[in-house]
Order: sequence, then structure tokens, then C-alpha cells
Amino acid sequence: MNQQKPRKEDGMDLLFRALVTGDNSGAILGQEADGQKSFVSSTTLPTDMREAKAVLEAAGVKFLGVVEDDPMFQYVELPNGWKKVATSHSMYSDLVDDKGRKRAGIFYKAAFYDRSAHLSVNRRYGTSIDYDRLEKEKVAVATVTDGNDVIFTAEPVKFEENEDGYDAEKKARALAIAWLNEHYPNWEDASAYWD
Repeated sequence: MNQQKPRKEDGMDLLFRALVTGDNSGAILGQEADGQKSFVSSTTLPTDMREAKAVLEAAGVKFLGVVEDDPMFQYVELPNGWKKVATSHSMYSDLVDDKGRKRAGIFYKAAFYDRSAHLSVNRRYGTSIDYDRLEKEKVAVATVTDGNDVIFTAEPVKFEENEDGYDAEKKARALAIAWLNEHYPNWEDASAYWD
């Protein structure tokens, strides 16, 4: 397997960019964007991933060892169809599976003066609150999501007298969690329900 590591940006690269463009902020953003491109095309993941390694190993990711001169990253072999995808923000990328589902979120700040990277896995199911309705209608509505798809919407929870949005939000989220616990009792396990 041909292993590729992310390019390590340095201070001279940043100085050159700033001198050529005359734009220090733009030079930093450019360095970070190039770092994201280099990372996404590499065969690495961050080494800082806490409990995620066991979850990813169970899904078929093979960990091949830390990059010798850059211990912030480790070489990996992803399952067939899995890939890293850049997001619209240069510091964030997604690890998606063969069905296009986001399995992990990856942070990588490539700026040489503050370089860092970490990964966290996603659960298949989660909850969210409709904050527009919370602010405009003074009602909390929680949904259960499967990735980006809403699969259940709980009954709206109206604010009680002398209650703020936080209390209503907690009640609405409890309804969504109760539904999840009934239908997907292991939903909090990041390795559950993917296949």
C-alpha cells in the first residue's frame, strides 16, 4: 500500500505567501486550506481520537502505525468505499462510509504556529432542537435524526409560565430520547446500527 502523509506547512511557507499576496490573514487561511487538501488526499487519520479507535476498528478501519516524523497522524487503510471529504471550512473534514454516511468528524488546523488534529466518531442516531421555533413561537420541538434525515418529531413543548427556553428544550429533548430508547436502545453506542 502506498502511504501518503499530509504535507507539513512551515513558517517560511507562510512568510512567502504573505509577501507575495500582501495579505497576512489570507496567507494563513491559504495555508490552512492547503493543509486540508493535503490531509484529505493522505492515507492518515489523527492519532488523537480517544474512544474512536475501537469503534473504527470494528467498522473495518486498519491502523498501520504512527507517521514517524509527524506523530500527530497515523497511517490507516479505510474499508472499500470509505473516504475523507473536505467540508466548506478548511479546518473540518468528514470520514464517510461506502453509503455516504458521516462516520466521524475530523479537525485539522494546518497553520504551522498552532497545528493540531483530532477525530471524533458519530452515532448513527441523534437528537436536535428546532431553535427557530424555540425563539419565534416559544415552543420547543425535538427531532430524532438518522444522519441528516429526520425520522421522528416529538410533540411540541410550550413554555410554562416563568419558564425559559432551556427548560422547554430539556423536556422536548427528553421526549426524543424516550423515543430513541424505545426504538433503538443502543443508540448512544457509536458502533451500533450502522449495518
